[in-house]
Amino acid sequence: MAQLSAAVPGDLSKLTTLVHSNDLEETRDIISNAYSPYRLDCLGDAREFSAWYAESGFPGITVSGLQYGSPHLGAETLIRPQPLGTYLLVCEVTHGRVTVSSPGREECRVGPGETYVLDPYRGFQVHWSPGARMITVRLAREAVERAAADALGVEDPVRARFALGGAISPQAARTWAGISGAVLREVLGEGVARTNPLVATHLTQTAAALLVGTQRLITEGVDAQRTGVVSHAAVRRVMALVEEQADQPHTLADLAATARLSPRALQEAFRRHLDTTPLGYLREVRLARAHQDLLAAGQDGSATVSDVAYRWGFSNLGRFATYYRNQYGHPPSQTLIT
Repeated sequence: MAQLSAAVPGDLSKLTTLVHSNDLEETRDIISNAYSPYRLDCLGDAREFSAWYAESGFPGITVSGLQYGSPHLGAETLIRPQPLGTYLLVCEVTHGRVTVSSPGREECRVGPGETYVLDPYRGFQVHWSPGARMITVRLAREAVERAAADALGVEDPVRARFALGGAISPQAARTWAGISGAVLREVLGEGVARTNPLVATHLTQTAAALLVGTQRLITEGVDAQRTGVVSHAAVRRVMALVEEQADQPHTLADLAATARLSPRALQEAFRRHLDTTPLGYLREVRLARAHQDLLAAGQDGSATVSDVAYRWGFSNLGRFATYYRNQYGHPPSQTLIT
């Protein structure tokens, strides 16, 4: 294999290098196996062609680094992969520019710090400027389409496609950059996700949920839900958990893990569907259970106000009394003696 003279870029040297070559045929074979079969052409003097590809990851996510050509030479590169099929790629350009297009559909020019998503269903091509470099995050199609179903409030995975135009807003772009940076730190810093399946699963689910929440999602054939029914599957999962285990300690992070959403996404879903927050809903359920217990204790003297409050997770009696009065119009002690 012909070796490149340039060093592998930055901290990405911690990835496992699969290609570091001036050989176009060798590069095509190796990267076709890593991604999907693709056509690779050098646009210019073939002697100026070069490629570097490296990857690493943990169960559920693969991070890759990829560079074609040199910024000091003139050769550009054109790749035309087949549809990805079983996974999605979120691509962030770090150096140079690429032009990505889906023939007959969209085309966008992407520069440093900008991202685009390649979904599993479309054909596409990417035109690389000399020395352009990117980092990609690979997610299984199944994880993303489950997250899309949760976000849309349907039970079955949906056929999720993404527009090429990047995040839905600057705020969304920053949110995706946050989870992408966390994933990269786990991989390059040899974090616990590499050896802890539970952490890997949660991080993968969070990344999939944030991808759906921050990028331009296109879906087809999703049926509208009946009016008056809480259609968001993630919200229903949390509601069921709270109803079954209202006496157990729950944090927002716990509920988000049950929902398979990020805490922020879960809060937004609860506000949209129930006009409350996850912890607000938990408090309402606990107050209702406390109310029933106080009514029963008023008949048989089996408990005090503090007994009932502590049973349902209210460690601060003054705060419990305030919540209770706001909900029922009188203090809990009055329920107990009526």
